[in-house]
Amino acid sequence: MKIAKQLNRQRVSSGVLRTFLRVAAACRATTTSLRKEQAQGLIEFALLMPVILVITLLIVDAGIALDRKEVLQHAIREGARHAAIGADVTSIQDYTAAQAQDVLVAADVSVCYQDMDANGEAGNVGDNVRVSASYDHELAIASFELLGGGALTIPMTPSADMRLEAAVAGGAVCPP
Repeated sequence: MKIAKQLNRQRVSSGVLRTFLRVAAACRATTTSLRKEQAQGLIEFALLMPVILVITLLIVDAGIALDRKEVLQHAIREGARHAAIGADVTSIQDYTAAQAQDVLVAADVSVCYQDMDANGEAGNVGDNVRVSASYDHELAIASFELLGGGALTIPMTPSADMRLEAAVAGGAVCPP
């Protein structure tokens, strides 16, 4: 209104004054509309952010599961390589667990021998040794323990076979 009074004093035509007042009112309406759009965007962000966060955490959790799978497979392969030189079962289990970066314990590792030449004795030179493990990876983000349900797990059972280079006595025979 102050500007309108100044314009009146300067004897500006009433048509210009009316146009100026219409433009000023339109600017105020646009500002109000922008504030409403910003509030709408904030509400949409608040509704979608938990969904985006859960999806991101699931992707990270799946990456951790893949890493664990690779670590386990490497440890089992190294355990089979250690078994191929004729190590005893306890040594193989301990060595494999040590290679697993604290994912496995020795009790999770199983060792058996395959009778490849069908002579009725497993553990001779030329027979195979199989090292395997059983591990359940628990998904951290998909755990329903807070809601009274169980945790979601991914079972992992890596195994590796190697040919024996030295005879081993008293080894367990692998099931067919």
